[in-house]
Amino acid sequence: MGLLSKSEYKKIAQTIRYCTDALIDGKMVKSLSGKTFITENPATGEKLAEITACNGEDVELAVKAARRAFNDKRWAGLAPAERKRILLKMSSLILEHKDELAVLESLDSGRPVYDIAQSDVVETAECIAWHAEAADKLEDQITASGPDILSMIVREPIGVVGAVLPWNFPMLMAAWKLGPILAAGNSVVVKPSKLTTMTMLRIAELALEAGIPQGVLNVVTGSGALVGEAIALHPDVNLITFTGSTAVGRTLLEYSGKSNLKRVLLELGGKNPCVVMPNITDLDAAAEGIAQAAFWNMGENCSANSRLIVHKDIKDALLKAVIEKTKDWTVGDPLDPQFRLGSMIERPHMEKVLDYIETAKAEGADLIYGGRQILQETGGCFIEPTIFDNVTAGMTIAKEEIFGPVLGVMTFGDEEEAIRMANDTEYGLHASIWSNDVNEVHRLSKAIQAGTISVNCFSEGDMGTPFGGFKQSGFIGRDKSLWASRQYTEMKTVWMKTL
Repeated sequence: MGLLSKSEYKKIAQTIRYCTDALIDGKMVKSLSGKTFITENPATGEKLAEITACNGEDVELAVKAARRAFNDKRWAGLAPAERKRILLKMSSLILEHKDELAVLESLDSGRPVYDIAQSDVVETAECIAWHAEAADKLEDQITASGPDILSMIVREPIGVVGAVLPWNFPMLMAAWKLGPILAAGNSVVVKPSKLTTMTMLRIAELALEAGIPQGVLNVVTGSGALVGEAIALHPDVNLITFTGSTAVGRTLLEYSGKSNLKRVLLELGGKNPCVVMPNITDLDAAAEGIAQAAFWNMGENCSANSRLIVHKDIKDALLKAVIEKTKDWTVGDPLDPQFRLGSMIERPHMEKVLDYIETAKAEGADLIYGGRQILQETGGCFIEPTIFDNVTAGMTIAKEEIFGPVLGVMTFGDEEEAIRMANDTEYGLHASIWSNDVNEVHRLSKAIQAGTISVNCFSEGDMGTPFGGFKQSGFIGRDKSLWASRQYTEMKTVWMKTL
């Protein structure tokens, strides 16, 4: 998709309609309490709108609406081909409103319109369409049995799903959840992040326009403490799916045990390695991929490669090339498509990232690029891309997920040491390998503990590939692919004696 000019995006921003009410049982509504919360543009610090602040009472209404919709089969009872038709219409409407959605998300999140307009809106629509097309292609099975037995394995929608979304990719993460949830025939109660609410509400409006029946898709807005907890503890929610921090993921598992043992699918944090072997000849391509992996979306990305693990013989040459590529990751007004990086999501998060930078200095890492808050005159939350050299395994920067544009550089001497360093983390979401030796790539790919491994590039795969993590980066669940479609269903065996 092509980009508009800065002035065109600014014009859209001046006339855009903000979505501020919750969606319950097919209607945009205020909360029962009447309370609201303020959402700000993190690139300017200015107030955008007041959003409906829901609580447990509103969640109760949303879950009841979702349960009624599921029980009367207004959605689950449709032929899969009919659900597909409606979801394809929803996908088409998202593309029709691509510029509006790109500006709305940029204003709400501080993310660069450069990325949202070219990637996120398109991939959001593609994700809904991909799962729509899968709706009538997930076949049941007949197993081998005796001549007087018909043995069937069938899948049915699980029921009411609670989906708790992150703030870093609001539209796309919504699609990763909604595509397979709705295609399977479930009803859903969605809680978008309090920091990035408005694109989910707009997409919900488009879903209704496409023909999603009332009560099938509900959106409750507000804090995790009031809304997320109420969904997770609700006894009539059959499954909760969550993308976010490992700490919150642990809490959701506890809530499952305290309530109805609802199924829990978790996609959590990462401290992802990028391993560069000494046989790489195209340092320029590697450097470009390394910079993208570290700084894309301001590093606010669970699959960001924040640990560069490079062979000692090529470190100096590679690092020089990475610094040159980092200069292309310019920071500025998110609505200006010339900038690759926008603002951090909010001031407290920016300050947390700056604290990590100061800690890295204090622990002895060498700051060789960036490291400052910039553009303070805008009122926004901007940080330069930042690179530290001579990072060691015991440093905080090597252990903890920073979720900001900070890259730590470490060196190794042989393959065994590279593997040990790559796996020296509680996480296991993503890893990148750069090598010209196919046998070496196979060895490293098998040995590194991560749910997705990209080779000679930085990638999370496409809609056909599952995405999720090992160790504390995930729990059971996978987003994308047919695996995602299956996990929102229950499996039933039907054993029938024939006459």
